[in-house]
Amino acid sequence: MAAGLAERGQQVKIKHSKHSKLRLNEARDALNIVHQVADDFAEQVKRFCETSVSDRQWAAFLDEFAPVPDERSRSRSLAENKRQALDRMWRYDDRVSPWAGSGWGVMQAVNTFVHHEQTVRGASRAERNALRTVTGGVDDLDRETSRMLEKVLHRPVLSSAA
Repeated sequence: MAAGLAERGQQVKIKHSKHSKLRLNEARDALNIVHQVADDFAEQVKRFCETSVSDRQWAAFLDEFAPVPDERSRSRSLAENKRQALDRMWRYDDRVSPWAGSGWGVMQAVNTFVHHEQTVRGASRAERNALRTVTGGVDDLDRETSRMLEKVLHRPVLSSAA
């Protein structure tokens, strides 16, 4: 969606008539970005699904995503709670666990946690999620999650072209 919204490519208007079906290929060519974005997304999901994440790598990812401070404090409790929620999702949540053990599972765990369980202040969850979508925060979260995963795995998951 972000790629589509950022695109300043061609537009096409077709008046609805009995002959409008004949212009579908013309419209498809003019709006090729939709197909390219879908193909690119499918390729990225495939690469994340093909990326193995061991239990040790998952634990290292949690260390990177939610480091636990040494001293007993509110920060430590928050980090421990975040890690427990992510690990519970990784192992038992139907929105995440089918992909546990893969890079896609990592992406699902983080997105599911942030969108559905992370503490929300100053707005409703729906408002916060909508704002994050419109301002690019969802894409930032995905990029940062991917960066952390690649750091833990010591290798890229997506090529620089993806």
